Amino acid sequence: MPENGKTIDSVAQIHGFEIIGLISNKGGMADVYEAYQLSVGRRVAAKKIKSRFLHDENIKSRFEKEAKLLGQLNHANIIQVIDYSNEHLTLFMEFIEGKPLDEILADKGELSLDESLRIISEVLAGLHYAHQHHIIHRDIKPQNIFLTDDGRTKIADFGIASILGGSEGVPATENGSWAGTPSYISPEQIKGEETGPRADIYSTGITLYRLVTGKLPFVGDDVLQTAVMQLNEIPVPPQEIAREISAELSRIILQALAKSPEDRFSTALAFKEALDRLRYPRKDKAYLREAKAEWEKSGRERLTARKRRLLNSIKLSQMALEENPDLPEAKRILNDAREDLKRIKWKEYVILGVTSLVIVGVIAYLILLLTSGVGKLDVFTNEAADVYLDGVKIGTAPFVFQNIPSGRHKIAVEQPGFYRSPDKDIVVGKGRLLTLNEVIPSGGMVMVTSLRPGITVKIDGVDIGRTPLSKKLIVGRHRIEAAGIARDVVIQENDNLNVVF
Repeated sequence: MPENGKTIDSVAQIHGFEIIGLISNKGGMADVYEAYQLSVGRRVAAKKIKSRFLHDENIKSRFEKEAKLLGQLNHANIIQVIDYSNEHLTLFMEFIEGKPLDEILADKGELSLDESLRIISEVLAGLHYAHQHHIIHRDIKPQNIFLTDDGRTKIADFGIASILGGSEGVPATENGSWAGTPSYISPEQIKGEETGPRADIYSTGITLYRLVTGKLPFVGDDVLQTAVMQLNEIPVPPQEIAREISAELSRIILQALAKSPEDRFSTALAFKEALDRLRYPRKDKAYLREAKAEWEKSGRERLTARKRRLLNSIKLSQMALEENPDLPEAKRILNDAREDLKRIKWKEYVILGVTSLVIVGVIAYLILLLTSGVGKLDVFTNEAADVYLDGVKIGTAPFVFQNIPSGRHKIAVEQPGFYRSPDKDIVVGKGRLLTLNEVIPSGGMVMVTSLRPGITVKIDGVDIGRTPLSKKLIVGRHRIEAAGIARDVVIQENDNLNVVF
């Protein structure tokens, strides 16, 4: 339809952008043009809503509101809106060198399972970011998912369905008009109910179903029959269509396709994390192997080394069970290691009982010897650490400290920001050398970053600062919290982990 006697093809410039040529006019809502941003000299895409909507004041008002919201989205998996023209109902966006997913499926027929999970994981990352900015897509489908030539996934057409209040090729319902595509639409959208982030989760679940099975779960003879199937029918489990699909992946997809929004994943991030656990398998088997090796080695060690091996075995068994509670062998090794450690402790109690009188005598003797004067303190640590005597830093270990006042003291060692030992009671004798061995535990580094810098980070419940930051943590499991999200990480020796919120 002409606009003041001209179509967009004959308009040389719009809002500082030069229109080069038509890319696609197949959409029911908008046409896509290649354009050139004169101010910075870059190639862009111009998405112009169909001319029949140009004089609808309600649409123009909604367009400007949505365009401003979309301009705030800046995420690697979302096609960025650069600018807009309310006069011409045109969005100017980054130009994508690539193809939409529906065209790729038409060319290839199917994608590998790994590639399908990667694409949907990246889609969910973009949706989670948009949902945090209170923006719902409402029309996730392969046509609106682009794969760039360098392998990235980009979501297109944010806000278009919201601007028009409906979707191409979809008839109005009694409650209004549908915002979405019939084969991918959520039940609540069909019923005209309030739409939230879980509607996008449903449409993403349909898309994943299509990728891994090669079929859509609901296909009727017409639009209305498809809608009725979306409302009433239970999808065939994906595992029954494609045998290579695991039971867990089938369960995840069916959860995303629950009829009630409350029964789906609570957030796009929760959906993404469920898929990522399949993409990056748990470490339970590795922990179990290490636990078994430590327990077997403990039987060949002397007392102190044996206790250390058993403690390692117990800790590793617990980590394996945290990853996967259904590991009978991990439970067996955990129980055996605990029993061995218990027997060692009973032997130690016997030795302690036999020598208790001697110890009392030695303590009494030391008390008699403790008069005014000084002694020496040899503090040996496996790594450099600050030494605190009665709460005051006296130097860095390993080192022999001279002129320590004789008598009772409390001593602790610390690596600032990483580890501080509990205070230990010691007795320094006049003219004597007291030797102490203190072990600094193993650790690894974790880097915590966020898409929006400056987010408060807590590790194990303690506020440690704002993103971006790095922190050395003791080997083991830790909980990292930021932006209302909690993640458990397992630190191994000399690790360098990156955690992104």
